[in-house]
Amino acid sequence: MWYSELYRRHLCDMHIDEWDEEFLSRFSPETYVRNLKKAHINYAMLYLQSHVGLCYFPTKAGAMHAALRGRETLMRDTVDLCHANGIRVCGYYSLNYNTWAHDRNPSWRMVEADGKSRREKGEAAEGADHAAKRNGRYGLCCPNNPDYRQFVFAQIGEMLDFFSCDALFFDMPFWSHTCFCPRCRARWEKECGGQIPENPAPSSAEYIRLLERKYAWMGEWTQAVAAFVKERAPQVAVEFNYASAVDGGADKGCGEEVNAAGDYCGGDLYGGMTEHSFTCKYYQSITRSQPFEYMFSRCKPALRMHTLTKTADEMKTAVALTAAHHGATLVIDAIDPVGTMDERVYARIGEAFALQEPYEPYFRGRMLTDAGIFYSLRSRFRAMDAACDSRDGAVGAFDALLRRHIPTGVAGRESDLARYPMLIAPMLTEMDRSETARLTAYAEGGGVLYVSGAGSRELTETLTGGRIIGLTETDKIYLAPTDAAGGVFGWFNKAYPMPFEGRAPILDAPRDVKVLATLTLPYTGPGETRFAAIHSDPPGRPTNVPMILERTVGKGKVIWSAVPIESVRMAEYRDVFTGLLCAARGSDSFRVAGSIPEDVEITLFEDAEGLLVNAVRLCNESVSPAVPAFGLSVQTDSAPKKVLLLPKKTEIPFRYENGRCAFDVPDFRILSMIQILK
Repeated sequence: MWYSELYRRHLCDMHIDEWDEEFLSRFSPETYVRNLKKAHINYAMLYLQSHVGLCYFPTKAGAMHAALRGRETLMRDTVDLCHANGIRVCGYYSLNYNTWAHDRNPSWRMVEADGKSRREKGEAAEGADHAAKRNGRYGLCCPNNPDYRQFVFAQIGEMLDFFSCDALFFDMPFWSHTCFCPRCRARWEKECGGQIPENPAPSSAEYIRLLERKYAWMGEWTQAVAAFVKERAPQVAVEFNYASAVDGGADKGCGEEVNAAGDYCGGDLYGGMTEHSFTCKYYQSITRSQPFEYMFSRCKPALRMHTLTKTADEMKTAVALTAAHHGATLVIDAIDPVGTMDERVYARIGEAFALQEPYEPYFRGRMLTDAGIFYSLRSRFRAMDAACDSRDGAVGAFDALLRRHIPTGVAGRESDLARYPMLIAPMLTEMDRSETARLTAYAEGGGVLYVSGAGSRELTETLTGGRIIGLTETDKIYLAPTDAAGGVFGWFNKAYPMPFEGRAPILDAPRDVKVLATLTLPYTGPGETRFAAIHSDPPGRPTNVPMILERTVGKGKVIWSAVPIESVRMAEYRDVFTGLLCAARGSDSFRVAGSIPEDVEITLFEDAEGLLVNAVRLCNESVSPAVPAFGLSVQTDSAPKKVLLLPKKTEIPFRYENGRCAFDVPDFRILSMIQILK
């Protein structure tokens, strides 16, 4: 497709109100395009409408922003000028956030159980991180309302008629909260019976049913939007913001159905380098078409800091990490309310993209991995009083493997699991009960499968052959290694077991399992006033209850951990977790090895010519220090013909023995790419 080789993308946030006549009065298509060219952009996302609900085109269905009165073609002129300069254009539309529509159509509002919207009450959910989320600036409209749907379709039709955009991007495809509007209540009554539950307990049948409806309804809505666009303009690509799949909880209802509605996967994320890398791998695995799109804000840490801009190295690192996964980077800027742009920002963005540009011809091939994380969107809640959810477990496991330089992918429901020699499936719940057969088949086929928790009773009992009979009363427990664990637990032993904060499921295990760790309880239980040590609850009561076990299933192995040790971001826990995997695998030989600095990530891609080795320094600091030369060896099927340092194709001396190509990676700053030719 036309977007398959467009890796340098941009969005200028334009959620601007109109109460001041100066707002957007100074927006200039010529200045806008000049800045894009300065930044080396070849794909621009341009606002056609915003969360405010005002449109940047003449609309009969809604209202045009006051700044365009008398210059109604301003944004169309901008689109045309982009095309004249070789820049493709994606039009932006806010799906469910529309303050203008919310204020003028009370029946369209998404409301809480008391019948009022959050904007009416001037409030948002707990934990709002900036003023915009705390004072009700956002008007939320319910996609279950047929009149609101027709309004959205009418505006999309107007955009398609007025603009010659190459793509459309639809923002906010999720439930900000459970909606109790009359339309949602009626739909729930028809499909489920009874009333929408207000505060169902996590993992209760009511809670599971509510999550299922949210996923189904949002999936139906996004697929209807995509179908409308494709019927009117088949050539226009469609994208939905999939950030909520990584950053949001299960109750947001942004699932695989939303991803399936779009032509490719993308979203705006605001975490650190580990979360960035995790997201790239997930998007790279599940996108319907490559490249996926990773969006980051040029403001630090996000747009709420309007005048604080990421340093050149911070931008370069973000761009380089996405490039190491052969994805497209979209940098988000925010326009000044009057419509001006800081040209210094675009010089800095251009500097970052100039680093990537020479490597773009090599963004090809299939990603190679030694392990996969099965990341469940639907299990992002804490079942059975668990210490964490599936996202916490998945990112924690990924962090552990990343630090060991074990090439790792992130799989979704639609991914091919057989491509991963090891698979980690953390903290699944009843929402993933349908995955039991697939995960069992994976292990039976010869894979090493690690699972944690017992949120899905069916999955846990099928894989372990045991039976869940309860939960520990206390949330302060210890995992005592058995002799069968060998040296996997390092410092910890029976007398000084590994501590964990959280309740654990109690499994009645069969005799054919290898128990690697058992439960040790503190001297005293919860609620007791007596204590053994005043500052802590030291271990004092050993039991035979298995906490970690290994079981042969068909040709493969299952490792089950009662608690998510993979979620604990400490070296001791990472070592135990990765040690369990290596012991079950029977080898610590992976595709990549060497004296790799801990903060450097290596990704591998295979194409017809050989292997592409990408190295990125994962630095969260303002200035990224240079990476000194280090030794690297990579598994190859045969002796390579050459090893080349890209993009200049400088030959690097190498050695080949025992199926591995060894060479020195020359010193670099931020990004290096090496090609191993067959």
